[in-house]
Amino acid sequence: MDAQEVIHQVQLSLTTKFPDVPFYRADQHETQQPRIEYRLVSVDFTRERSDRFVRMYTLEIRYIPKTGESPDHHTESLFEALETIGSDNTLCRASELRWDTDDGIPRMRVNYPVRTVKPPLPGVLMGELDQHLRSVPQR
Repeated sequence: MDAQEVIHQVQLSLTTKFPDVPFYRADQHETQQPRIEYRLVSVDFTRERSDRFVRMYTLEIRYIPKTGESPDHHTESLFEALETIGSDNTLCRASELRWDTDDGIPRMRVNYPVRTVKPPLPGVLMGELDQHLRSVPQR
């Protein structure tokens, strides 16, 4: 799963939970209310073992409510929608969900770890070793 697939799965999950609320990139500067905005904050790549890697995608999700609507009303629904994304074969569970407010607008930071395994190299990795014994002179 790459960054675009993670964003797509987040969008699918949020539009399922909030079918009438549009989903935009934060830099589009939309003014429609209510709306959900997202921003890919970072992607970290670390090695767990020699053949196993973890990519950590951090997204920021903001729910901009209708004028006069309390933003806190949708916090639990946002947590539920963002906790697990994907489908049967590509489920990805958030490793961390953080909620705070930015000028009264709920902002969530979500970390999605995606583990990948480097496939083994084709062919023989280790050949046969010949062992030669050398006689040691006796004293």
